[in-house]
Amino acid sequence: MGPLGAGDERGDSFGAARVWRLAPAPVTSLPGLAEALGLGSLTVKRDDLLVPLCGGSKVRKLDLLLATPRFTAADTWHSVGALGSGHLVTAAGAAAELGHRFVAHCFWEPPLADVYAKLAYTASVSSEVRAYSSRVALVCRRPDLLVGLDTRGAAVIPPGASCAAGAAGMAEGAHELARQVRSGELPTPDVAVVALGSGGCAAGLALGLALAGLPTRVLAIAVVERPLTPSWRLRALIRAAARFMAAHGVPEAMSAARRARCQIVRGYVGPGYGRASAASQAACLRLAPHDLALEPIYTGKAMAALLALAPRLVGAQVLFWNTTQRALPAAPEDWQTKLPPALARRLAAALAHTPAA
Repeated sequence: MGPLGAGDERGDSFGAARVWRLAPAPVTSLPGLAEALGLGSLTVKRDDLLVPLCGGSKVRKLDLLLATPRFTAADTWHSVGALGSGHLVTAAGAAAELGHRFVAHCFWEPPLADVYAKLAYTASVSSEVRAYSSRVALVCRRPDLLVGLDTRGAAVIPPGASCAAGAAGMAEGAHELARQVRSGELPTPDVAVVALGSGGCAAGLALGLALAGLPTRVLAIAVVERPLTPSWRLRALIRAAARFMAAHGVPEAMSAARRARCQIVRGYVGPGYGRASAASQAACLRLAPHDLALEPIYTGKAMAALLALAPRLVGAQVLFWNTTQRALPAAPEDWQTKLPPALARRLAAALAHTPAA
């Protein structure tokens, strides 16, 4: 076994409590695409196929966080995200499944089809939706939500669940991958490519790979503007996750944090966060024949970066971590009645291609 100790197929390899017992997400090999790109191999870690809720790597980040006493004791949870946030989808679904009220704080982004479907699901399972006209408006009105400060007895899930416990949950995913490498399901990756938003996935992946003894370098593809993805924050998340794991029986995590290899790759945000780029849309279309559904805001941009960087990775064993969710169940027809009236009007205007009032 790797340095995490006696992990089994359920993934519980250290002593922290968790909400779910996650069965390993499978890996998919894409030999044809690898050959076309000149790579030694291209493997995809399929977090979209994780079983709880609608899958996605957000499940890993919430697995440990929501099992901490702070969240189990709170009747109500709050969190923040863009209008079609996958994080809000998962957090709202988890709250409904576990019997907690959930308040979704949404800031505006263009309502693409994927955004619309995610908002519909979030609104249908949340206790309340609160809307903000932009990211700046949310920052000005509710800065406490952005740093995860609890409010009026309710527990606040940090943006993207990117905190010590959230990143530690992703480190567990890296340990799961190491077991799959040892069992021969894929070669040891030279490089792992993952989208970088709030940072918890990239930080946890880098820590977990180092802890598992793999020499893999993480390429974190920034899908959020540079001021919101500083390298110091990524390193701080790695250290925080290591402290969390050390406190739960994995003291080796502290030295692994110093060995973690993670590089932020910029230049693929496109028009901005929450907006698809032409390259991300093309990447989604290119991967669709391989039965791999990406979305243009996170995973599409990460794949666009991989396709562009391929000439520098000739012969490398490459892993792409698919963080996205599966298709969501249909929301009730009356889901829009749960939206604040101003948001409902703006959404209707945007969808009709007319200026919002």
